Amino acid sequence: MDGAYVAIKGFKYQFDRSIIEIFNNPSITVRIEQLQDYEFDNYFVQVKYHDTDYTAPQQKQKIKKPLLQLLDQHKLDKYKKFILFIYLKGVAPNNKTLSLSELESILGNKKGNYSISEKTSFVQNFTLIHAHDFVTQHNEVIEKIKTEYSKSVEEAQLYYSIISSHLLDIVTKNEPSKKNFRTCSKEQLDKLISEGKKIVFKSAFNDVLTAEKRVKLIHNQFFKSQLNKEPHERFFVVEVNNLISISVLKELVLTLKNKWSKNKTKTIPASDRFVPYILFHGIEPHKLIKLKTDLQNDGYRICDGYDFFNAPFNLTSIKVKPTFESKLFFKFINKPSELNQIINNLDKTGEVYQFYLETPLSISFAQKQLKFQVQKVEEIKNII
Repeated sequence: MDGAYVAIKGFKYQFDRSIIEIFNNPSITVRIEQLQDYEFDNYFVQVKYHDTDYTAPQQKQKIKKPLLQLLDQHKLDKYKKFILFIYLKGVAPNNKTLSLSELESILGNKKGNYSISEKTSFVQNFTLIHAHDFVTQHNEVIEKIKTEYSKSVEEAQLYYSIISSHLLDIVTKNEPSKKNFRTCSKEQLDKLISEGKKIVFKSAFNDVLTAEKRVKLIHNQFFKSQLNKEPHERFFVVEVNNLISISVLKELVLTLKNKWSKNKTKTIPASDRFVPYILFHGIEPHKLIKLKTDLQNDGYRICDGYDFFNAPFNLTSIKVKPTFESKLFFKFINKPSELNQIINNLDKTGEVYQFYLETPLSISFAQKQLKFQVQKVEEIKNII
């Protein structure tokens, strides 16, 4: 079996267990990837997933390694409780405590590393939980999200991705020296779901949905409700690769123009007019020039903050207000550094919508910022 696939599945299994623990303990904060896989209240927990047919001696070895980690932690803090939450294929789910002799049998040649009093104290504070398989546990997570937030099963699957992505960010954005910030609570998840200001959607956590269902759900949850759009400054950041065609990008620009601009009739008050900013991150320079040229040839005004050949970027120029006479329906941003200049100098509410294939841009923005991982750029026009 592919090692990377096994590792990812084990990682998701650990996150699913952490999510369940957060829901089961709504009044406390769960610590993630600190001293152990996760910790809550007075408990240290290791989570392991082994979906391979092992012999009984091999199964014992799979228990031994995390058990040693917990034993070492016990030597430092004998007042804590310890749990090994492990799935071993073929072993029925059950909870058990170990006797001293059972512990020593698992430890094997390592049993001499610990005193009798240490081992005795440990078994009094340790629980071995043979867990359910990946699918059963995942279904439990989905059911909890569905019930807690009154969502359909498919909506719960979508929000599962958002919650999992949030936990992943908590871990990856806080280096080991800052691991004390790797915490999450039910209150934080409630805020994430209800406010929706800093949502990140990673498709890797949502592989149970087909692409068609995923696109439809994202559209319904985050874009369809915005029928009466406020005149905010909206930024659409799209990661592209070298395989993308000019025609696909042009279609996306015109979709953004039709759905996210308001500058088509003379009767619209100046304060209600708005157009989207568009940044194609990773685009080859010649493709961006060709795209702008094609749009200009079709009669569209090109606004990108450059007033003439070899001119420096002009923040005032790109922030020009749309008017009926200007026929301005969208603005291009050529570089991430220019995006940062613009959003740091907004004079009205801003919103950032980022669609990425592999790696999102790191954008420091305190207002609404949603990130969605897509499988291909063509999906975006159906999402927005």
